[in-house]
Amino acid sequence: MPSDFHDWDLTQVSPIYKTSIAGSERDVIATVGKDGVLRVLDRNTHEQWFEAEVTTLSNVEEPLTLEGVHACPGILGGVEWNGPAYNPATNMLYVPAVDWCSTFSLVEEVRYIAGRSYLGGSVAMDAEMKGHVTAIDAGDGTIRWQFDSPRPIVGAVTTTAGGLVLAGELTGDFLVFDARSGAELLRFNTGGPIGGGIVSYEVEGKQYVAVMSGRPSPFWTGAHPGSPTALVFALPDEE
Repeated sequence: MPSDFHDWDLTQVSPIYKTSIAGSERDVIATVGKDGVLRVLDRNTHEQWFEAEVTTLSNVEEPLTLEGVHACPGILGGVEWNGPAYNPATNMLYVPAVDWCSTFSLVEEVRYIAGRSYLGGSVAMDAEMKGHVTAIDAGDGTIRWQFDSPRPIVGAVTTTAGGLVLAGELTGDFLVFDARSGAELLRFNTGGPIGGGIVSYEVEGKQYVAVMSGRPSPFWTGAHPGSPTALVFALPDEE
């Protein structure tokens, strides 16, 4: 991110896949960071094929001032930690995101003070925050569906060969969506914020889903961090 003054670094692993773009099969990589923009690049030529916004964007290029500039995403916005999931059956990317703006301000004199953050200015985060899971066509960047959460989505998004998308909210709810339509199929409260991994795996022919709940970063949990818990789900055995 050239000349970055919002802390919009790339914080997650980028999926690689093959897809048809402009009538030709391409080897691509999908990258998205705290700037809230998904970009799909040709892995061989590094050419950007398309981009798609997954959070609110405003005042992105506005120079900072002493009075402050309100910009979106903020210092904790965009895509944090957990990156997109790709499903070859739907040819969609599923992106978790934080929609949280901030006001960035310069200071008249930049001073280094031992033991304190050295930012070269100050930042104030908005009181309101929310999140999204966005399904994007992996070949052209069209948004196919979007789920809106009252809190940031910082946990992993996992998609399965059976046509599901698995996600979690800081409200503690574990969510299962139809991968094609975005219809909500299951909502289960885990008792603590979901900010970590969601894993699908198989044992002796039976599929399981493991979800980590409780105590992600204090930036996200506030006064209700929950208790660190691993929950494992499976469909009932057929009789």
